[in-house]
Amino acid sequence: MTRLKFFGVIAVLSVLSACAPTSRFEWGGYEGSLFAYSKHPEHREAYRQSLKQAIDAGKASNRLAPGLYAELGFLSLEDGDRVAAETFFNQEMSAFPESTTFLKGVMARRTTSPPKAQPPSSPASAPAGQTLDKKGV
Repeated sequence: MTRLKFFGVIAVLSVLSACAPTSRFEWGGYEGSLFAYSKHPEHREAYRQSLKQAIDAGKASNRLAPGLYAELGFLSLEDGDRVAAETFFNQEMSAFPESTTFLKGVMARRTTSPPKAQPPSSPASAPAGQTLDKKGV
């Protein structure tokens, strides 16, 4: 009777595993490479290559995962390459139109110059009631 239960359990597990849904998107090694990159930022190029491989696999199977192009765009922004970043963001918006509002906002914030720093205060510009020493502090 024990053998019968064992084979019964194996049969049920086999049927259930065959019915398991496959992922809608092709992520490739994205999750593992992101984890490795977050722990060891010096693995940046391996992370970039993993993203590119996941994109290639997703395009080949017509299951491109959302956010992969955007992630490459953010890496390009961190590298100071705005042209490549915009290219990746445009590819993301083309593949996933629902990302358009967010990514256009990111691009708009990146193309505007940051506010200029104010020059240090001089003793003459100290607020009323506040005195500054000889160093202007």
